[in-house]
Amino acid sequence: MKNFSWLLVAVLGLTSCMGTKKYASFVEQRVPTEQVAAPQHDALVVKAPAAGQTGNQFKQLERSFIPALVYWGWNSTISCELDAGMAAAAVSRGMYQAADKLNLQDRLAGRQLVVDIRQTPGQFMYVSKGNVIFLIFAHITSGEESITPRPTDLVLSYQLLENGAVVASGEEQLKNTQEPLRNLWKSSKKFTWLYLDQFELEAGRMGEQSLHNILLQLEGDLSRL
Repeated sequence: MKNFSWLLVAVLGLTSCMGTKKYASFVEQRVPTEQVAAPQHDALVVKAPAAGQTGNQFKQLERSFIPALVYWGWNSTISCELDAGMAAAAVSRGMYQAADKLNLQDRLAGRQLVVDIRQTPGQFMYVSKGNVIFLIFAHITSGEESITPRPTDLVLSYQLLENGAVVASGEEQLKNTQEPLRNLWKSSKKFTWLYLDQFELEAGRMGEQSLHNILLQLEGDLSRL
């Protein structure tokens, strides 16, 4: 009886059915509410997307708990969208780091590259589901907690300026390669933080790669200038 009571306590802890308010607190403890000012760079200006919805967005798609006599089941599914300014800041950091690595100022020879971020990644789905089947002398438990990124590309447009005049322009689109993540042993909060850390790294990588791709696209134009 004592073991069964402990089982009930454990299951209640696991099946409290994560709500948007609780999950939002996990995300917002990790995601900075104030963005650090972008570094100054004469050869590169990165503009964030126009302000629309601000702040992180959360929507409960599924929330259920079934406490039957021989079966308990739970499912919590939350759609999440990180603040576009936060995602753009991570992309921008990657681009400014790449500008230094690629010696952008010398390569542009006094010209200036202006990049507009049109669309950022940062959307994902959080899922926690499982069940417990009670037998006469035992129980069978199964569960899964996962975070799956939505395949949102990074979309940019750019202009190359010389003495204030546009001499070249174009667009760049880069896929988000972040993989779904499954929780094996961390708490829900630390599991979410791990995903957010990986997202920031991926956004930075996308920023670096996109600047490299833009320079490749400009090579022909630069050779004719």
